[in-house]
Amino acid sequence: MRIVIIDSTKIVQALSYLLIFIQRAGKIKLVKLLYIADKYHLIQYGRTITNDEFWATKLGPVGYATSDVLNIEENDELGNPDYTSLMLKKVDKYVFESINNNKDDLDALSESDIEVLDIVIDKFGNMDKLCLIDYCHRYREWNQYKEILENNPNKKVKIYTRELLSIIGDEPFKISKNHMEMSKKIFMGMVN
Repeated sequence: MRIVIIDSTKIVQALSYLLIFIQRAGKIKLVKLLYIADKYHLIQYGRTITNDEFWATKLGPVGYATSDVLNIEENDELGNPDYTSLMLKKVDKYVFESINNNKDDLDALSESDIEVLDIVIDKFGNMDKLCLIDYCHRYREWNQYKEILENNPNKKVKIYTRELLSIIGDEPFKISKNHMEMSKKIFMGMVN
Protein backbone atom coordinates (compact mmCIF):
# COMPACT_ATOMS: atom_id res chain seq x y z
CA MET A 1 0.00 0.00 0.00
CA ARG A 2 1.29 3.47 -0.93
CA ILE A 3 1.46 6.08 1.80
CA VAL A 4 0.45 9.45 0.40
CA ILE A 5 1.64 12.69 1.93
CA ILE A 6 -0.12 15.77 0.64
CA ASP A 7 1.97 18.94 0.63
CA SER A 8 -0.39 21.91 0.62
CA THR A 9 2.56 24.25 -0.06
CA LYS A 10 3.08 22.61 -3.44
CA ILE A 11 -0.64 22.85 -4.23
CA VAL A 12 -0.67 26.56 -3.34
CA GLN A 13 2.41 27.19 -5.48
CA ALA A 14 0.91 25.31 -8.44
CA LEU A 15 -2.29 27.36 -8.14
CA SER A 16 -0.24 30.55 -7.87
CA TYR A 17 1.71 29.56 -10.99
CA LEU A 18 -1.51 29.00 -12.92
CA LEU A 19 -2.80 32.40 -11.78
CA ILE A 20 0.39 34.23 -12.77
CA PHE A 21 -0.54 33.45 -16.38
CA ILE A 22 -4.33 33.27 -16.22
CA GLN A 23 -4.40 36.30 -13.89
CA ARG A 24 -7.86 35.67 -12.42
CA ALA A 25 -9.91 32.48 -12.17
CA GLY A 26 -12.74 30.90 -10.25
CA LYS A 27 -12.33 28.00 -7.87
CA ILE A 28 -13.86 25.42 -10.23
CA LYS A 29 -11.59 26.43 -13.09
CA LEU A 30 -8.50 26.25 -10.88
CA VAL A 31 -9.47 22.85 -9.47
CA LYS A 32 -10.05 21.50 -13.01
CA LEU A 33 -6.81 22.91 -14.41
CA LEU A 34 -4.77 21.45 -11.58
CA TYR A 35 -6.59 18.12 -11.95
CA ILE A 36 -5.68 18.01 -15.65
CA ALA A 37 -2.09 18.93 -14.78
CA ASP A 38 -1.93 16.17 -12.15
CA LYS A 39 -3.37 13.66 -14.63
CA TYR A 40 -0.98 14.61 -17.42
CA HIS A 41 2.04 14.67 -15.09
CA LEU A 42 1.14 11.18 -13.88
CA ILE A 43 0.84 9.94 -17.45
CA GLN A 44 4.08 11.63 -18.52
CA TYR A 45 6.27 11.08 -15.44
CA GLY A 46 4.66 8.44 -13.22
CA ARG A 47 3.60 10.82 -10.42
CA THR A 48 1.14 13.64 -9.93
CA ILE A 49 2.24 17.19 -9.18
CA THR A 50 0.23 17.57 -5.99
CA ASN A 51 -0.05 14.04 -4.61
CA ASP A 52 -3.69 14.98 -4.02
CA GLU A 53 -6.55 12.59 -3.27
CA PHE A 54 -9.13 12.55 -6.08
CA TRP A 55 -12.91 12.29 -5.97
CA ALA A 56 -15.65 12.06 -8.59
CA THR A 57 -18.40 14.63 -7.96
CA LYS A 58 -21.29 15.87 -10.05
CA LEU A 59 -18.94 18.57 -11.40
CA GLY A 60 -16.37 15.98 -12.43
CA PRO A 61 -13.12 14.80 -10.88
CA VAL A 62 -11.59 17.06 -8.22
CA GLY A 63 -8.55 17.09 -6.00
CA TYR A 64 -9.70 17.08 -2.39
CA ALA A 65 -6.80 19.04 -0.95
CA THR A 66 -6.76 21.46 -3.89
CA SER A 67 -10.40 22.30 -3.25
CA ASP A 68 -9.73 22.57 0.47
CA VAL A 69 -6.74 24.90 0.02
CA LEU A 70 -8.97 27.35 -1.86
CA ASN A 71 -11.19 27.73 1.23
CA ILE A 72 -8.76 30.39 2.46
CA GLU A 73 -10.71 31.85 5.35
CA GLU A 74 -12.11 28.56 6.57
CA ASN A 75 -10.33 26.38 9.06
CA ASP A 76 -9.28 23.76 6.55
CA GLU A 77 -7.85 20.37 7.44
CA LEU A 78 -5.07 20.11 4.88
CA GLY A 79 -4.11 23.59 3.88
CA ASN A 80 -2.17 26.31 5.60
CA PRO A 81 -4.51 29.33 5.49
CA ASP A 82 -1.68 31.74 6.40
CA TYR A 83 0.59 30.57 3.56
CA THR A 84 -2.32 30.39 1.13
CA SER A 85 -3.24 33.99 1.97
CA LEU A 86 0.33 35.08 1.23
CA MET A 87 0.20 33.51 -2.24
CA LEU A 88 -3.42 33.76 -3.36
CA LYS A 89 -5.86 36.64 -3.12
CA LYS A 90 -9.57 35.95 -2.95
CA VAL A 91 -11.12 38.80 -4.95
CA ASP A 92 -14.69 37.48 -4.85
CA LYS A 93 -16.47 34.60 -3.15
CA TYR A 94 -14.99 32.04 -5.56
CA VAL A 95 -12.51 34.09 -7.64
CA PHE A 96 -8.75 34.22 -7.08
CA GLU A 97 -5.65 36.07 -8.22
CA SER A 98 -1.99 35.40 -7.50
CA ILE A 99 -0.42 37.76 -5.00
CA ASN A 100 3.05 36.55 -5.92
CA ASN A 101 4.03 37.15 -9.53
CA ASN A 102 7.61 35.97 -9.11
CA LYS A 103 8.02 32.45 -10.50
CA ASP A 104 11.34 32.15 -8.67
CA ASP A 105 9.47 32.05 -5.33
CA LEU A 106 7.74 28.83 -6.37
CA ASP A 107 10.56 26.55 -5.25
CA ALA A 108 8.36 23.56 -4.38
CA LEU A 109 7.63 23.04 -8.09
CA SER A 110 10.00 20.86 -10.09
CA GLU A 111 11.02 21.49 -13.70
CA SER A 112 8.60 18.80 -14.86
CA ASP A 113 5.80 20.33 -12.74
CA ILE A 114 6.33 23.69 -14.43
CA GLU A 115 6.61 22.08 -17.87
CA VAL A 116 3.22 20.38 -17.43
CA LEU A 117 1.58 23.47 -15.90
CA ASP A 118 2.77 25.48 -18.92
CA ILE A 119 1.23 22.93 -21.29
CA VAL A 120 -2.07 22.96 -19.36
CA ILE A 121 -2.13 26.78 -19.40
CA ASP A 122 -1.49 26.76 -23.15
CA LYS A 123 -4.09 24.11 -24.01
CA PHE A 124 -6.79 24.80 -21.38
CA GLY A 125 -6.12 28.20 -19.81
CA ASN A 126 -8.63 30.03 -22.00
CA MET A 127 -11.46 27.56 -21.39
CA ASP A 128 -14.25 28.58 -19.04
CA LYS A 129 -15.32 26.40 -16.12
CA LEU A 130 -18.24 24.81 -17.97
CA CYS A 131 -16.02 23.69 -20.86
CA LEU A 132 -13.50 22.32 -18.38
CA ILE A 133 -16.24 20.42 -16.52
CA ASP A 134 -17.50 18.94 -19.81
CA TYR A 135 -13.95 18.05 -20.82
CA CYS A 136 -13.18 16.31 -17.51
CA HIS A 137 -16.48 14.41 -17.68
CA ARG A 138 -15.08 12.58 -20.71
CA TYR A 139 -12.34 10.86 -18.72
CA ARG A 140 -12.98 7.25 -17.79
CA GLU A 141 -12.21 7.83 -14.11
CA TRP A 142 -15.26 10.11 -13.85
CA ASN A 143 -17.47 8.57 -16.52
CA GLN A 144 -17.59 5.21 -14.72
CA TYR A 145 -19.54 6.93 -11.91
CA LYS A 146 -21.72 9.13 -14.13
CA GLU A 147 -25.00 7.35 -13.41
CA ILE A 148 -24.40 7.23 -9.65
CA LEU A 149 -23.57 10.94 -9.54
CA GLU A 150 -26.47 11.99 -11.76
CA ASN A 151 -28.90 10.08 -9.52
CA ASN A 152 -27.36 11.44 -6.32
CA PRO A 153 -25.75 14.84 -7.01
CA ASN A 154 -24.46 15.23 -3.43
CA LYS A 155 -22.51 11.98 -3.56
CA LYS A 156 -18.79 11.77 -4.13
CA VAL A 157 -16.85 8.65 -5.07
CA LYS A 158 -13.14 8.03 -4.48
CA ILE A 159 -10.99 7.93 -7.62
CA TYR A 160 -7.78 5.99 -7.11
CA THR A 161 -4.77 7.79 -8.54
CA ARG A 162 -3.92 4.84 -10.82
CA GLU A 163 -7.30 5.42 -12.54
CA LEU A 164 -5.96 8.74 -13.87
CA LEU A 165 -3.76 6.70 -16.21
CA SER A 166 -6.31 6.93 -19.00
CA ILE A 167 -6.67 9.01 -22.12
CA ILE A 168 -9.52 9.94 -24.44
CA GLY A 169 -9.66 9.67 -28.23
CA ASP A 170 -8.85 13.28 -29.08
CA GLU A 171 -6.45 13.77 -26.17
CA PRO A 172 -4.32 16.89 -26.66
CA PHE A 173 -1.44 15.09 -24.93
CA LYS A 174 0.04 12.61 -27.37
CA ILE A 175 1.18 9.62 -25.33
CA SER A 176 2.14 6.22 -26.71
CA LYS A 177 0.85 3.02 -25.10
CA ASN A 178 4.44 2.06 -24.25
CA HIS A 179 4.98 5.38 -22.47
CA MET A 180 1.68 4.96 -20.60
CA GLU A 181 2.72 1.46 -19.47
CA MET A 182 6.10 2.75 -18.27
CA SER A 183 4.42 5.56 -16.30
CA LYS A 184 2.07 3.00 -14.74
CA LYS A 185 5.07 0.86 -13.71
CA ILE A 186 6.81 3.92 -12.23
CA PHE A 187 3.69 4.89 -10.30
CA MET A 188 3.20 1.33 -9.01
CA GLY A 189 6.85 1.17 -7.91
CA MET A 190 7.75 -1.55 -10.40
CA VAL A 191 10.77 0.34 -11.81
CA ASN A 192 13.97 1.01 -9.87
